[in-house]
Amino acid sequence: MAQEKGRFGEQAINKIAEMALASQLGEVERVEVQINTDLNKLAHGEVECINIKINGVPIQQDLTLEELQLEINQVTVKPLSALLGKIKLTKPAEGIVRIVINENSLNRAFNSKSFDKYLHQSKSFVDDKQQIIHVQQVQCFLLADGNIAFNSKLILDKTQETKLVAFTAIPCIANNGEKIVLQNMDYLEGKEIAPELTAALITQMSEFLSLRKFEQKGMLLRIQQIDVTVGKLTLQANAYIEQFPSS
Repeated sequence: MAQEKGRFGEQAINKIAEMALASQLGEVERVEVQINTDLNKLAHGEVECINIKINGVPIQQDLTLEELQLEINQVTVKPLSALLGKIKLTKPAEGIVRIVINENSLNRAFNSKSFDKYLHQSKSFVDDKQQIIHVQQVQCFLLADGNIAFNSKLILDKTQETKLVAFTAIPCIANNGEKIVLQNMDYLEGKEIAPELTAALITQMSEFLSLRKFEQKGMLLRIQQIDVTVGKLTLQANAYIEQFPSS
């Protein structure tokens, strides 16, 4: 009977935590929370394990994660807040994060106003005509061989001529897991067009993939593994958590 009561208590807390976290995150598709503890320990702020799974979470204005899974063990939280379903850490914790980003979300990010603004801050030139190049569209494709393919449609300012730059690159972990960089770039088309612009594209794409916005949300990531499959990019990372993510 005591075991059943404890399980019922956990289920109730999990459901309350799901509703509380969903309200903090704003527009998300689904939130699942599993808190492993008992009411006596929770009353003292002790939690053995917290597992959180969120689908469709916007991590920044222009990028939505298909899935975020977080697991942390041996956590101390504010007891009263925890009983109300709000997980507030009393001290930083460490955990493991799994993040899935799909191809459609990446394409929305690479064609966003913030991405476009960054690129247009630097002027690139073609030949010796000093033509400013405008990026009209960026498309990316996540491939089965671990590469990311990019097509970028460019417009030459003076002639209004349209050019296409297409290349593949492999996402790699850099700076001890602090960031992702695109390496082994292989041009498929348009190599002669604006190498400076291609470099700017690569730099900003790497920034997006490094998910630095997590730092503003109280979670520092150290990426351990990158997997690229058809249509999806999956990251495994160690996380240093000061607070749980919110909108």
